[in-house]
Parts: sequence; C-alpha cells; structure tokens
Amino acid sequence: MNFRFFPQFAVWCRQTALWFLTALSLLVPPPAFAGATDGGKPMEFLLVHGDMAKCRAENNCPDWISAEGQIMPDSPKKLQKLLKRLGGQSLPIVVNSPGGDVRAAMEMAYAIRTQKLSVAVGRTRSRACPYAEPICSAALAKDGSIKGEPFSAGAICFSACPLFFAGGIQRVYSPFALLGVHQITTTYSEVRVQYRTEYEMVGGKRKVISKREIGRKFVGKYDTTKLDKAQKARLVKFLDKMGVDRSLVDLMLGTEPNGIHLIPQTDALKLKLTTELAAADELVLAHDCKDKQSIADCAAPASPSPPVAVAPTMAGK
Repeated sequence: MNFRFFPQFAVWCRQTALWFLTALSLLVPPPAFAGATDGGKPMEFLLVHGDMAKCRAENNCPDWISAEGQIMPDSPKKLQKLLKRLGGQSLPIVVNSPGGDVRAAMEMAYAIRTQKLSVAVGRTRSRACPYAEPICSAALAKDGSIKGEPFSAGAICFSACPLFFAGGIQRVYSPFALLGVHQITTTYSEVRVQYRTEYEMVGGKRKVISKREIGRKFVGKYDTTKLDKAQKARLVKFLDKMGVDRSLVDLMLGTEPNGIHLIPQTDALKLKLTTELAAADELVLAHDCKDKQSIADCAAPASPSPPVAVAPTMAGK
C-alpha cells in the first residue's frame, strides 16, 4: 500500500546551490602602447569613406570598416548591425584593439569569415579631427559614417584581438603595427542560489511537484589562466577552421597574462595568422584585386606606359 501526501499537505523545503558563471577575457594594454587606443572604450564600428590624397581628386577612394576599442560581449551585435546596413558589401576591416572578450572575438571572426571580409591591423584618421584623436565626433556624418584615411603606425591587435583578426580571408599588418597574444584569463563568479521545492511522498520516495528560485546572492569571484580540456579543444577547433596553425595556442599559454608575446611579421606568416606581407592602406587600396594577385602588387600604382614612337611622315609631290 502506497502512502501518498496530497498536494495541499506537500512539504516545503529549501535548497541551496552554488552556480559558477564564467567569462573569458583577454585584455592587456602594455604601458608603452597605452596611447595607441583607449582600452576602456568599447569597440565601435564605423563605415569609412576613403579620403586619401592619391584618390581624392578623382573621387574614387574605396570604403572600409573601422573597428576600434575593447572587444565587449555586445560587440558582435554591433558588427552584425553594420554589416546588415551595408547590404552584403565586402569591405575590408581595419582593426585597432587591446583585446577583450574571447567569445565575442571568436563570434565576430566567424561572421567575418562568412562574409568573406579581409582584415588589417591599423587605424583610421579623419582630416577633420585633431592629431591626438584620429576619429572624433565632429567628423561623423549624419548617417554615422566618416571620411578618413588608413594608417598603420602605432596600431595594435593584442590578446583577444588576434582571434577577431583570424576571421579575415586576407589578413595583414605592417611592421609599424603590433600584433601579440598572451594567456586567456577565465573569471569565475560564484553565486549562491536558494530554491523552494514542493514535493510529495509516493511509495516512500519523494516526488518533486514544483521548484522555484527564492533568493540569489553573489558570493565572490576569482580568476585563473588554466584552460580545461573543453576550453582548449574549442580554441584549437576555432584556429583549425580559420586556417591558423594551432601552435598559436602554445604561444598564448606560454605568456603570462600581464605580458604580451609580440609576433613578428615573418612568424605570423609561418603561423598562417597573416596571409601576406602588406600594410593597412595597401589592403584598403587593393579592393579591385584579381584572384591570386598579391595585395602589394594590386595596391601599387600602375607603371606609366612607355611613349609610343611615331614614325615621321613626309609629304611630297
């Protein structure tokens, strides 16, 4: 014979559980390059209309996307919003970032690869802005776009930024820009959650009828640079899909989070983190490149055609 509690006599009990909320982040702006970008400002994406001296007179300068600032959890939404507004245009991205949220960087890399966009480490400068502030609100048009020119000097792509950078079909950076990695920091937030559970006894066993949360309290948090097997596997899988050598993971794990491992151009090529040696302005100007044509060759001004010799003619009777 089963002894059964009717619902109205159900027993209330309180349960307590600990939840660990994790966040992956990479952010280190070394003091020597602190002026290159404001690490405190979230990444912003702008449509830039070219305003370079070499093409300004003919009004045929190419457009590109400027990505500047710290990668935040909402950065992918901002990028998708701009890409949707551009209606499928394949514009290159010029990025300058100290790093930030790892998941957001990887999510944007997948979006960039899907759209078949190219990426260069660099910055954008508007003639309407002061030298110390290459992009300023005074230069923004009503539609949020800006006129400017790309440059490489002082641009950085650190920490989580190289994961964003890896999404490009073509990936370049100048010797005057810096690209580097370090360990991923995982932040665990500990939250104590209390539940009220209603149950009834059936055959000597408790059967849960309902369960609802009645309280939540933040307990604390701590950081670690140790990646578990699942996290490392996801990172390796991501690099494989982007076509980047997975040994980049070893460089990341071997560099303390308060430091940065700078990757020279030649090493970046070996790692397949970059696709060729070129600068941000060359990538932007190479918008009409033919298949398998190098960016440097495509962006180079065409050589003037040699003068055509015209044979003299003689008139006579």
